[in-house]
Amino acid sequence: GNEPMTSTFTYADFVGRNAGFVTAAEQERLRNASVFVCGVGGMGGAAVQSRARAGAGDLVIAGMDRFGVWDLNRQVFATLDTVRVPKTEATAAAIASINPEARVTIHGADWVDHLDEILQPERVVINGMDDVIAGIRLYRKAREHGATVIDAYTSPLPSVTVVRPTDPRP
Repeated sequence: GNEPMTSTFTYADFVGRNAGFVTAAEQERLRNASVFVCGVGGMGGAAVQSRARAGAGDLVIAGMDRFGVWDLNRQVFATLDTVRVPKTEATAAAIASINPEARVTIHGADWVDHLDEILQPERVVINGMDDVIAGIRLYRKAREHGATVIDAYTSPLPSVTVVRPTDPRP
């Protein structure tokens, strides 16, 4: 609409147009649910952005690298202002400007060594990284913790894979 711009943020206004797509109970569940996203570049960044804009309350993110000019063509939080900035820091700042009520927890390059702690409360993991060895560790630890892994790959064609705790994995 053409409502006047205000500097007041309310969660109800923010998610008001989600009505019809989700029920009030589902919106509250989303607001209180936490998801772990490892890799916040192309696919992981898009997943985090979608969750933040949908009204997610808790986002746990992990990453190992910084944005580069080569990321500008496909990664939602890559801008000229975020080149050379750690992807997790740039992502957390962007989320704060989209949904200031979202709580973002950042894990750095050593996140794979802390999977037991990270996965303890998490039921859903979105794998947005391209590190095969870390991915295998993630899948195995997710099974131990009963977490579902949603994987999104972009090469050679976009695809999404959901691996529930009892499904086969590497």
